[in-house]
Amino acid sequence: MSRKQHSGIFMMEMIMVVFFFILCSSVCILVFVKGDRMSRDAADLNQSVLIAQSVAEVWKLEGPEGLKQRFGASVSTQDDASGSDGNDAFKTDGDEAVEAVGYEAAGNRYVMEFDKNGNLAEDIPEGGGDGSASGKIYTAVLSADEAESSAEITVSREKNSVYKLSVSRHEREQG
Repeated sequence: MSRKQHSGIFMMEMIMVVFFFILCSSVCILVFVKGDRMSRDAADLNQSVLIAQSVAEVWKLEGPEGLKQRFGASVSTQDDASGSDGNDAFKTDGDEAVEAVGYEAAGNRYVMEFDKNGNLAEDIPEGGGDGSASGKIYTAVLSADEAESSAEITVSREKNSVYKLSVSRHEREQG
């Protein structure tokens, strides 16, 4: 009788140890998943900052013409976004990205699309070129107020705003 009771206690102790290890392993897995998510978010932020800086430097140096030439920026104005009769008939492809980040400005908006490496999305061959379907990932929207020589650049990924940058352009006086 005592031998049966001893093996029952041993079995309960083993079950408790197994549950303890399951609990510890689940905590470790959650920590690794959270670390991976933080790493991906940091990579998105870094890439967004680089894209915003590139767009800002081109805009400050070359103006809207440089954005069109270097980044293939599509142009839309605030009036174009809603159309003349309030429908969406006159929207450009980039207007969806502008609505996604929720930024409206008086003046012009220049919309540019980039892949995961910061290259222009239109320069990517079909299927991503490296066997993966990377395509358009980041959308940069520069909302310019040419009268004040200022702009706000919003970089978004999958309709979520990742980074915003305010920029001013200073003209040198000739004299």
